[in-house]
Amino acid sequence: MSPHCNVFLFIALFVPTSVMADEVISFKLGEVVVNLDVNEAPDLKDWGTKASHLVLDWHPRICNLLPSKGVTPPKTISLRLVKSDKDVASTTGTTISVSSDWIRKHPDDFGLIVHELVHVIQTYPDGHPQWITEGIADYIRVVVFEGQPQHSFEVPSDEQAYLQGYRIAAGFLFWLESDLAPGLVNQLNTSIRKGEYHDEVFEKAAGKSLDDLWREYAKENITKR
Repeated sequence: MSPHCNVFLFIALFVPTSVMADEVISFKLGEVVVNLDVNEAPDLKDWGTKASHLVLDWHPRICNLLPSKGVTPPKTISLRLVKSDKDVASTTGTTISVSSDWIRKHPDDFGLIVHELVHVIQTYPDGHPQWITEGIADYIRVVVFEGQPQHSFEVPSDEQAYLQGYRIAAGFLFWLESDLAPGLVNQLNTSIRKGEYHDEVFEKAAGKSLDDLWREYAKENITKR
């Protein structure tokens, strides 16, 4: 082999090692594993690392808050920081994706990770009531993780405003859990997992129809503001 061929062979072997393949950083605590992908936003690696540890810490807590016999939530989660200036975060199966633009503008917003982790753990079948799914996720985020008080929640006076989900539904669930129906959140969670949810769950737990409970909640909390 000529000297020139030797040089070419050296370059050919060297280049792939200098141009690193996509790297995924794995974190593990007990049986829970988080695979962090920051390839689209490498400058946010520190944020992603903190978020990964948050997932490890809160995974067992959320599982304990939402237990259902025979259900074992996923223990391996992918966390992707995606290059995007749209949306905030989303969850598909066991993959949580967070917008890089949102992180840069809101670097202290780790609550969104808790919200999305709830979705990973919920493992609800298709056809689940979206407002309850998002309401439970924000209930655990805002009430349990962030410790926000009841008066911090927006309470629209519209009929069935709970259907908006998220914080509005979370405040409603908080009110119900606090007095009228302790344990309701997991009753809803379990009924959805089994594919057995119906609005009568609220009446059985709190003694009134869903819409009557909403009216009472809205009247009581709007008056206090």
